[in-house]
Amino acid sequence: MRRILPALAAGSVLPLVLGGTAASAADDSGDVTVTNTETVQAKLDATGSLREARVYEQLALTGHGTATIANPVSTSGLRNLDGFGSYTVEDGRMIAQLDVDGERRVRTVSDFDGELPLGVQVTYTLDGEPVQPGDVVGRSGVLEVHYTVTNLTSREDQVTYDDGRGGTGTATATTVVPMIGQLVTTLPSSFTDVTSGQAGIAGDGRGGTRLTFQMTLFPPIGSPTAEFGYTARISDGVVPAASLTSMPVSPLDYPSFAGGSRSYASGAASGVDLTAGAIQIDDNLRRLHDGSAELLAGLVQMHDGATTLAAGLNDEAAPGAAELAAGLNARALPGARDLAAGLNDKILPGAEQLADGLSGDAVAGARRLTDGLTDQLAPGAQDLADGLNDQLAPGAKDLATGLSTRIAPGATSLASGAARLAAGLESAQTSAPALVAGLEQVDAGLARIDAGLAQLYGRIDQLPTQAQPLRDGIASLRAGIGSKAAPGAGQQPSLLYAVDALRTQLGQAGTDAQTTAGQVGQLRAGVTDPTAGLAAYTALLPAGAQAGFTQALGSIDGNLAALATGLGESATRLGTASATLARVECGLSAAALPGVCDPARPGLLEGLAGVDQGVGSLVTQVVGSVQGGVGDGDDTASDGTLRGGMNAAQAGVDQLQAGGEQLVTGIGQLGTGADDLSAGADALADGIGSAAAGSKRLSTGLGSAASGSTRLADGLGTAAAGSGTLFQGLVRASAGSRDLAAGIGTAADGSSQLASGLDDAATGSSELAVGLSAAADGSSQLADGLGTAADSTPQIVDGTKRLSDEGTSQLVASGEKTAASYGTGYAVLEAGAQRAATEGMAYGAPEGAAGATAYSIEIAGVDGGSASTLGKGLAALALFAAVGVVTTLLRRRPA
Repeated sequence: MRRILPALAAGSVLPLVLGGTAASAADDSGDVTVTNTETVQAKLDATGSLREARVYEQLALTGHGTATIANPVSTSGLRNLDGFGSYTVEDGRMIAQLDVDGERRVRTVSDFDGELPLGVQVTYTLDGEPVQPGDVVGRSGVLEVHYTVTNLTSREDQVTYDDGRGGTGTATATTVVPMIGQLVTTLPSSFTDVTSGQAGIAGDGRGGTRLTFQMTLFPPIGSPTAEFGYTARISDGVVPAASLTSMPVSPLDYPSFAGGSRSYASGAASGVDLTAGAIQIDDNLRRLHDGSAELLAGLVQMHDGATTLAAGLNDEAAPGAAELAAGLNARALPGARDLAAGLNDKILPGAEQLADGLSGDAVAGARRLTDGLTDQLAPGAQDLADGLNDQLAPGAKDLATGLSTRIAPGATSLASGAARLAAGLESAQTSAPALVAGLEQVDAGLARIDAGLAQLYGRIDQLPTQAQPLRDGIASLRAGIGSKAAPGAGQQPSLLYAVDALRTQLGQAGTDAQTTAGQVGQLRAGVTDPTAGLAAYTALLPAGAQAGFTQALGSIDGNLAALATGLGESATRLGTASATLARVECGLSAAALPGVCDPARPGLLEGLAGVDQGVGSLVTQVVGSVQGGVGDGDDTASDGTLRGGMNAAQAGVDQLQAGGEQLVTGIGQLGTGADDLSAGADALADGIGSAAAGSKRLSTGLGSAASGSTRLADGLGTAAAGSGTLFQGLVRASAGSRDLAAGIGTAADGSSQLASGLDDAATGSSELAVGLSAAADGSSQLADGLGTAADSTPQIVDGTKRLSDEGTSQLVASGEKTAASYGTGYAVLEAGAQRAATEGMAYGAPEGAAGATAYSIEIAGVDGGSASTLGKGLAALALFAAVGVVTTLLRRRPA
């Protein structure tokens, strides 16, 4: 009996290995499916030290035919539990040829000679003082029991993951053979005020308290070490025994952890997508930063050029043009007009009268004198004497005085002024082309500035295109989050769809767990029902065995109650997990779950939409502001744009050029007129000088004639000759006076042309001053506008750099951290699944067969007595019945 009971008790952990899938073993004939389960039963003392351990092997065969089995086992103390026959052992394998017709089981037990994958340590304190387990017996006080269960398969491995940059990252991580377990202990009714921060607490139906501790002994879902315990107030104390059941699992396939594993895989993929998108965004931001820096450098150069232009126009060109206009209007033009008026209104009429007098009266008088001397000498001698003394002599003297003292000096001054005017106009005509050429250079410079502005206008228009990859990256990130809509054929599910599906599945799993708890309740009724359950067989047992059987049924009922409680707690945790995933959905999108998510707290999807809108608005504002400030080619100064100011400046320069050309032409005309004026003035001065000399000679002659009129009779021959000479001199004087009148007329015409040319020059110089003033204002506006643009552009440069440094770079780091964290976690889970597949069994299964190993660890209690052998036997009988049911289910699972 002692050898059989442990094997039967081991059946209590078999429900933990039902996840194994049977496979066909190598057979000699027919079709036989083999499933191998190993159960390691270990007994520990009350502190967790190992006393002994056995391994129970069970082979479940189904099908029809003959199969040869080679099952790896512990050969130490190997015994057949199904009979008295023995098995052949070769190289650590049990060899058996078995005939199967339907179902067949083969069971063995042997000493466990390996290392337990779990370490257990139990410590006790009574009233705050550490004690040994035996010291608790019979005492009262506050007892605290602390369990430490450690997965001893830990080791450091190198794992790899996708780093989000197109490569892989490597990390050193702790991997284990993933183990899950449950520790159950029942405290007697003498334990009161029981508390525990880790256990599920329920009654055992007999006044005691049942504590159940769940363990997930593998990272990253759990930890290789689990610590838990309880505190109770005791009287007449004992140390209750505890049962720990555990098994290796694959976290990628085991239903309770497959969802969590997929979450790590999804998190790693999200981190990779986030990193890749953030890197693309950061690269685009850096290109935008470089373009903004180039734009800033161009604006600074344009601002410097515009400032120099404005300084030249304001400080030199505009004041010089104003002074030129002032000089022409205030001095040259009035002088030219006075000169023209004097020549036309005074000198020219006098010269014409002189010419008329000489040609008409003097010549005619000389002719008549000659005739009179010849024909009327006697009668006219007295009249001649009177005329000479009373009229001709004084008039000739006055004429000589006027010509010598007034007309001759004035003609000389006129000739000098005309010469100076011609020299000044010649100098102005020499300097004027330089002004026009300078204006052409200004116009060429303004054309280059306008071309630069047009280029700036075109290049800033490319900013939306350059920013598009940034917006595409955001759109890709938003598409990765997606919506709850199911993916189409060939499409990858979105993150939001996966989270929503996981939340729904967890909710359904909670509902299923709750339903299963109800079914366990029905199973409890099948055990304890006094008419239809196992309790109905109590009366069939011997009277001495009925109490033990009833106790065993109570233990089974307690186990089922604990299972129902655990299922209920699982349902609660699954509901909590579902609610947590609902918050995750809300974090992804505030519109994911209407009525659940707070619309006032936008999720990641809405935040990305806001970033996309902000980038679009930033690009639109930058393009609109710069293009609005630069303007089009047809803008005017009233539009307040740079190109409008440039157009106004160019128009002013065009006016300056036109005025400058007119100025050059007018100055040329003035120079020609001034040369004519100078020549006429010189001729006038010479003629007047000759006239003055002649008038003096005339005055002297007339004086002599007057004084000699008495001697007229004596000198009639001489007088006749003198009259002939006089006649000829008057003819010449008449011709000179005509030349004098013509020269003065020419001078008058030249002075009029001079006045007209100076008037045009004054008008042109005024227009030049106005144009240069407008150009100066435009250049100042241009400099100010470029200065504003240059001052504003660093905000773009700084903004893009800050957005890269403080935003996208952090986003890249966050994505890399997420990819590394979740990628490492999933890699650890994959490594654990691999280790579970290769190291999960204590000894291994036959080739081609499915296998699994479970561990049943009994931690001894201390109560000062021993348990009833009959009670243990009855408990084993009940567990044997449960083992039979489980084994049947395992064999009937489809291959």
